[in-house]
Amino acid sequence: MERNGKKKLSRREFLKGAGAAAVGTAAVGIFGTSVFASEDAVTGASVVEEENTSRAGGSSGESSRGSGEVTPGGVTSDDRVWGYSGPGDWLGQAPDPGTLYISRVLDCDVAVIGLGHAGVQAVLGAAEKGARVIGVEKHSRDTHSWFGEDFGCWNSDLQVNQAGFGPYDLGEVVDEFVTRGGGRSNPEIVRLYVHNSGPTMDNMMAVCKEMGVDPRVYTYDNTRDGWLIIQANFDYDKWKSGADIYDCLRKDYPIWPGTKTWAASCQFMGEYNDHMVPGVAANSKLPLVNQACLDKCVRDYGTQLLYGTSGVVLCQDENKAVTGVIVQDDATGEYIQINTAKGVVMAGGDYAGNKEMSWALLNEYMERSERAGGSVDRFYSSGRDGSSVKMMCWAGGFVEPAPRGTMILGGGPTGPWGANAMLWLNCRGRRFTNEGNITAAQTATSRQPKGLGCLVTDKKWLKSVCASGLEHSGPNAGRPQYFLDMIDGMNAVEPGPQGGIVKSCIVAERMYEKVLRADTLEELARYIGYQEEDIPTFLQSIRHYNELCYAGADTDFGKDASAMIPVDEAPYYAVVTRFGSDEMVGPQMVTMSGVMTDHRLNVIDADRKPIRGLYACGNSLGGRYGTGYCTPSAGNSIGYAMTHGRLAGQFVCEE
Repeated sequence: MERNGKKKLSRREFLKGAGAAAVGTAAVGIFGTSVFASEDAVTGASVVEEENTSRAGGSSGESSRGSGEVTPGGVTSDDRVWGYSGPGDWLGQAPDPGTLYISRVLDCDVAVIGLGHAGVQAVLGAAEKGARVIGVEKHSRDTHSWFGEDFGCWNSDLQVNQAGFGPYDLGEVVDEFVTRGGGRSNPEIVRLYVHNSGPTMDNMMAVCKEMGVDPRVYTYDNTRDGWLIIQANFDYDKWKSGADIYDCLRKDYPIWPGTKTWAASCQFMGEYNDHMVPGVAANSKLPLVNQACLDKCVRDYGTQLLYGTSGVVLCQDENKAVTGVIVQDDATGEYIQINTAKGVVMAGGDYAGNKEMSWALLNEYMERSERAGGSVDRFYSSGRDGSSVKMMCWAGGFVEPAPRGTMILGGGPTGPWGANAMLWLNCRGRRFTNEGNITAAQTATSRQPKGLGCLVTDKKWLKSVCASGLEHSGPNAGRPQYFLDMIDGMNAVEPGPQGGIVKSCIVAERMYEKVLRADTLEELARYIGYQEEDIPTFLQSIRHYNELCYAGADTDFGKDASAMIPVDEAPYYAVVTRFGSDEMVGPQMVTMSGVMTDHRLNVIDADRKPIRGLYACGNSLGGRYGTGYCTPSAGNSIGYAMTHGRLAGQFVCEE
């Protein structure tokens, strides 16, 4: 329902009609289209300057710079936002809702802010429950799209009955997520995802069929012509026996070289690529899935979608319950008040594009960057602007406590097979970690002396690949043709310092990696670039590693025996990288922390009490990760977003 008529709300009128407000961001609504695979759309914001120093959020929200007791939402005497250890006033002051001119008033049951992967499913989840839904998206209809191609899910019909992967023990999967997060993730938030991702996938595929989407989008087919595959690894013994390549996919999961992984990432890859394709997931068909879901909502449930519109303020009553949201038409500058009978779902993404928020909240990475000469001016990436998170903080929510993560994918040298459990050596020729424990890899490599690093393998390189886990950017035989391309490329590498270029078998877009080959380990060390004084250590490290492999136990670092494959048969291979640099130009792709909620995705305040009518999902939601993006399968960032989005849309309807 729409009610027209421009009106300037006084503070008293606003409190009486829509309630106390908590408002959008002090950062600039940014960028247009991102090239990274992220879950959510940008909410953007409009900032209105105030003369007073009050803030919404937490309790009274009084700022106390230089005076009195600091309350939630205030700024401490050492210029921190109350409740956070990071520097600076990243939260800023809430715009005064009394200065906003309301041009239109819309009534609905549920408003969803952001129409990325999470927001689309929130709209669908609420609409399927019979709710009147309004979806709000900053980008225009012409420029809005979705990025990424993989949906990590568990025990879906596609996986179990079409492709033959699983069913898996979901409790074991949940425990691995929590373990990898160092106990920092919320087990209930993780469980919501793992246990509901399969049904979410099945529902999306059913919508695609109903809406007449090309059948290749929802049909498992790992041939060159297929569009939808599942990331898997090879069964090396079957390959060596001469079995057909399409019968060589491993089905025995988890793989466990140091951390557990499962074949759980459904990848909407699109057509096979024989050459490098620029952009992330450039051929992805996942946008077709999201568009079908939105089209169904509009056609069958009368959902209203507002494009080119930014979230500005959450409306609250005297009890702090969220009763609606004020948004702004970015083209006309007009403000629209959306009143909600049930509540608001915030799906507006992360804060990687906001350098002040990233510098203040990503404490560990801020420290490492500063020690290496970095600064706040360079500490951002093409993520979202943090407005979704700020709106919830102003309404009384809190970002989860430090340490907070960003999308660090792991560490160590990769190669055309991606993340691996091969032998890694630093610039002194020393082994330094369990290469199969990808959770620890990024930190372990960053602590090495600055200089070259490498992985070393031999004639049995494919066996080592097959023993590696299905990490994000790990090996991917889900489309067997990619493994054949890689094998052909490795066979074509000539000995010498020039090496050879090999096509990767990691993700949808094709990449190339340089691989060195030598007939002896001494030659390989020189091709890698080792100083003469470090070559003896290089050789001794390999001899010692081989002894551990022969004994069947890594008594140094604990890598599983399945991945302890000796480097003792020519030809020998290496991939070179660099270790030991702490400097980061900013958070990687997206931030992995968000606002705290209860087990039903209802945002909670400082006293852990739910804020009625306010729900979070996607990269705005906390409790999903630890300090990085190291997980039991690829695709879980989008998987989390879509699954939690659907659940948030359903849960808010039960208000």
